[in-house]
Amino acid sequence: MKGIVCIAVLAAVAFASCDVNSGSTVVGSASDTQINGVSFTVDTTYVDAGGSGQLFARGTIKTTLNISAPWYIEGQFYTDSTMTVKLGGNDTEISFPLSPGKSTYWTIYFYTSSVDVRQFPDFRIGNLQDIYKN
Repeated sequence: MKGIVCIAVLAAVAFASCDVNSGSTVVGSASDTQINGVSFTVDTTYVDAGGSGQLFARGTIKTTLNISAPWYIEGQFYTDSTMTVKLGGNDTEISFPLSPGKSTYWTIYFYTSSVDVRQFPDFRIGNLQDIYKN
């Protein structure tokens, strides 16, 4: 009986540590510097059901501070609105500065070869933040 419990616990730990993001982007890296004083709006999310099979999220960001270039917006993609199953994350580089009171548009996409993301038409993006990469 103890052996079965040990196997069940080990299987649960192994499953919980799986990450389906096969990309090279490390979202939430401790070496990055988060930029505060911004607000995000997500305007559009869609699945490119064609050949690429990518998830796209678009929106705007507005700042109350000076942000110097280059800087990045990153987010994490989830299977649905419960945001309990994470598919992975990505970022996009912004190559121009942004001054207080100004806003700009952003687009982030996500793809992984581990999962057919087209299965998740109701996906969500969360944990949006802007950062300087160190």
